[in-house]
Amino acid sequence: MRLPFLTPALLLLAACSIESEPNPPPSTRFVYPSGVAFWRPPAAGGPSASNGYLFVANANFDNCYDSGSVVALNLDALSTQADGQSVPVPRLGTAVAASPLLFESLSASADSLVQIRSFAGDMGMWVNPASGLPRLFVPSRAEGNNLFAVDVSLSADGAPVLNCVQGGVDCQTGALSLTDDIPASLQESGRPGLPRAPSPIGVTVDDANGTLYVTHSEAADSPANSSTNFENYLVTLKAENPTRDTLGFIPLSPEGYIYGGSDSTTVGTGYLFVSGRNFVAGDSGTVGANFVLRLVDKNVPTRILEPLLSLVYRIREARAIRVVPRPVTAAELAVRPHFVRERLYVLARGPDTLLTLDFEYDAPPGEQSTDPSFRVISAVPMPDGVSDMQIISRQGAPTSTDTNILAVTSTGDSAVSLYDEALGQVVVQVPLVNSQNQTSNPSQAFALTVDNPAGVNAARLFVTNFGDGQVAIVDIPDLTRPQDARLVARLGTQQQRDPNQGTSVCQENPS
Repeated sequence: MRLPFLTPALLLLAACSIESEPNPPPSTRFVYPSGVAFWRPPAAGGPSASNGYLFVANANFDNCYDSGSVVALNLDALSTQADGQSVPVPRLGTAVAASPLLFESLSASADSLVQIRSFAGDMGMWVNPASGLPRLFVPSRAEGNNLFAVDVSLSADGAPVLNCVQGGVDCQTGALSLTDDIPASLQESGRPGLPRAPSPIGVTVDDANGTLYVTHSEAADSPANSSTNFENYLVTLKAENPTRDTLGFIPLSPEGYIYGGSDSTTVGTGYLFVSGRNFVAGDSGTVGANFVLRLVDKNVPTRILEPLLSLVYRIREARAIRVVPRPVTAAELAVRPHFVRERLYVLARGPDTLLTLDFEYDAPPGEQSTDPSFRVISAVPMPDGVSDMQIISRQGAPTSTDTNILAVTSTGDSAVSLYDEALGQVVVQVPLVNSQNQTSNPSQAFALTVDNPAGVNAARLFVTNFGDGQVAIVDIPDLTRPQDARLVARLGTQQQRDPNQGTSVCQENPS
């Protein structure tokens, strides 16, 4: 049969018709979930009375839809069918089903979703002390290199409502770019262009002062697109006013330091700790990481330190990092009144390792901190592709000061590993793999957040499985026995993939 001939005018008309057809992100399921955050209102009555709210960034990695999104879920509003009965998400600390429950229907209303650009990274959350309500921050590596800010409120019936800080539900309009329209006042002396942060990926909020820190995985050239004068910055903003008015750039590679990409930030007493990673540099392709860890003096941010960690333990790059205070005795404070002892946990790659480091220094209020000393306490092998890490605080026994539990995700084997600091080893790996072929459709456990309420001897993990489009719920029913952790539920419909091409199927999954 002979195919009908289309004139160029008709082809143009057909193309315009296709391009103009709106294809918004779905509210019924996750699409390459990346960043995640959890919140339970103080007035909710604790975990025995409320499951709280979950916020998830959808990266839209395959560009199946017009944009990415941020979705909010009231976990108490979800239900599924089990043995012919409607079953809700179990409360933390209560009995759970023998097999993991599947909550395919997300029950997200139109008010519970806002649009952002694709390729979302981490998610940060700041609770406004004036209103008691959260504000979410999500960076995007798509065109514009935006940082999105989303406000959360609750309707009369407790349903979450999301709105872009600049207004509306399409946060792409008027979003803050970290590479375009940078104020000229921020130009650095001696550099030909303006600072910029391409491929923003990590976001951290200092709750003590409301400062927001953003990392970017691709080094910035100057002028833009010149592949020269590379630098990496730690971007600063005020959580209460995340606009160009409060935008700042801290150069992480002063003279004598080699530039690189960065991944994560954690806030100590006197220093900000920033992890380094591989990056993409213009025409040069992926370049090996040139720093693993750098410290920024909080009171003198132009002062950058680089502990030569690679001389003590050789690793290729780093991902998530977390810092906690360590005990200081009264005798020590009598001699050094501003003495600080901190423990830093570093997720390293090449080889994949959980590093524990202790830092000691003096941090006089409002003044420059002293040069820290550090030592590596332990190096524990981890599964391939370590990605994110959260600290779980024990309640009560054991009584040793080294009692934290570290939850670590790994994209390589799609599992969450629990490291028990009291025992000095990984005590359990909870597999989160889906039922499909892991070669063509890997689950890729990516980011996680933790419900670790004070006074409760249990914790709950929420893990985004990037590849299969679901969020896994893992419970630790007894914090004295983290090895009893188990997968209790999955949220969302499993993402369908084309086994021949390994890409997602760009259509709604049947219910």
